[in-house]
Amino acid sequence: MKDLHIHIDRGPYTTEWIEKFIEKAVSENLEEICLLEHSVRFTDFHPSFKEAAEYNDYQRCWFEEKKNCAHSLDEFKDLASIIRAKKYPLKVSFGLEVCWFEQHAQLIKDLTCDGFFDYILGSVHWVDNWTFNQRKEHWNGRNVNHIFERYFELENSLVNSGIFDIIAHPDLITCFGFYPDYDLTDTYKKLCENIRKNNMMLEMNTSKGLGVNKQFFETAVQSGVSFSTGSYAHCPEDVGRGIKKVSSMIQMP
Repeated sequence: MKDLHIHIDRGPYTTEWIEKFIEKAVSENLEEICLLEHSVRFTDFHPSFKEAAEYNDYQRCWFEEKKNCAHSLDEFKDLASIIRAKKYPLKVSFGLEVCWFEQHAQLIKDLTCDGFFDYILGSVHWVDNWTFNQRKEHWNGRNVNHIFERYFELENSLVNSGIFDIIAHPDLITCFGFYPDYDLTDTYKKLCENIRKNNMMLEMNTSKGLGVNKQFFETAVQSGVSFSTGSYAHCPEDVGRGIKKVSSMIQMP
C-alpha cells in the first residue's frame, strides 16, 4: 500500500515534523509515502501564478497570503536530502504537486526536469486562471458546461506535456457537486486513454470518497490505466486514510 499524496505544509522543515508522518505511515502498514508541497509554496513557481493572481481581488489576496509564507525550492530539496540519508522501515519519497497553467509549461518543465523528485503530480485547480474549488458561491452565474469542457481540455494538456508522473485528484471539478448537462463518458475515456498512452498514473484521492466518481472509475479500469493512491493528508493523523480500501479496488503499478 502506498500513500503518494501527503502535504507537509502545516509544520516546519525539520526531521522531527517529517518523522511524525513516517510514524503514522508505519502504523498503517504502508510500503511507501510521498511527501509533497504545492507549487505555490515556492517562490520559484510564483511567476506561473501571475495571471491567476491578477484575475480578481479574491485571488490576489489569496496569492499574497501564500507569498508571505513561501520557501525556495532549494530549501525543500535540502530537507528531502536529509531525510533520504536516513533509514526508515518504509520508502520515503518526495515530490511536488504542481498547479497546471499551460501558458507557463516551460517554466514548470524547467523547475522539475532535473530528476530530483520521485514523483511530480500535476493538478488542475484553475480554469483559465479562475479558481473553481475554493468557494461554491464563485460558481454563481458561470456556464457549467463550458467550465467542464475547459477543465478536461486542461487535464489533457497536462497529460500531454510530458512533465508529470501522476494526474492528481482528476475529478476535482465535481468538488461542489456541479455536473454538465451532457454525458461525460467520452470525456473520461479520452482522458484515460491519454493517461495510459503517456505512461502516467491516475490518482485515486481518498480525501473525499475514493478518488473519482463511479463512471470515471469504471472508464479508467476499462481503459487499462495505472493508478496511484493518495490520502491528501495535511497532518500526520490523516496519513493512510482510506488507502487500504481503495488499494483493494485497483491494481497498483
